[in-house]
Amino acid sequence: MNTRAIYLLIGLSVIPGGCGSHRMLVEPRAALERTGLIKNAKQAQRLEKAMTDGQIAQLLDLDVKAKLPTTLAVAKLQSNCSGYQPVLDRIDAEELKAWAKIAARHPGLHGVQPISNLSFGQDLRAPRITLHSLRTAAARLHCELLFVYMQADSYVDNYNDAAALYWSLVGLWVVPGNRLEHKTVMQAIVVDCRTGMILGTATGDSRKETACPAMFVDIQKAKLARQAPAAALADLQGGCDKLMSSVISRAATGSDSARSTRRVP
Repeated sequence: MNTRAIYLLIGLSVIPGGCGSHRMLVEPRAALERTGLIKNAKQAQRLEKAMTDGQIAQLLDLDVKAKLPTTLAVAKLQSNCSGYQPVLDRIDAEELKAWAKIAARHPGLHGVQPISNLSFGQDLRAPRITLHSLRTAAARLHCELLFVYMQADSYVDNYNDAAALYWSLVGLWVVPGNRLEHKTVMQAIVVDCRTGMILGTATGDSRKETACPAMFVDIQKAKLARQAPAAALADLQGGCDKLMSSVISRAATGSDSARSTRRVP
């Protein structure tokens, strides 16, 4: 019997036969309005209300129109457990490719530029993430629009009633006595780099769960840790596609009005 099996049996000794554990899945926090990223209290309140109401592609500042054409700067933040002090996360190639596909569907967007620590200038230490620092980094990349999204995750591992059969030892390999849950939530905003105004919001989430034998818990945890973020990202991207349509449409309307005004003798 390996060490993991021994520890599992010791742990199960405190669980009465036929009973499972019932630890609740902690709700992950991807709340941009609570991170200190947005200093404007009015915008933070409006953003929090938009997220609470579940509104997607809500235009929060109707008097600001994006300056197009432009490249879209994209920044991914990773939340810690409390939801405060997010850190800049790396956008992998597949994820960046997905954002590029969305940008390609909208006239006025000429691709995407990921924001990394290198975008913050000569100081290569981990920068303090604020909306101003992200806007500055986007400006260095010559981007008029900034897209910021944050991911938060939570998972829990419980025993179900079938875990009582782990005492048979063979059950550790064949009885699905562990119930795993993983939830990912994402929140995004589109910001006008020149003014710092929030032009719209979007959200995405996914919850995955499975039951498995004790000896395969680590494998299944890793699997859920891949599946839930991927599904949440797909959900977010669906909302962002609509969001960008709204932002581009308003910007185009503003440009048309300006051209019409210039044609008047």
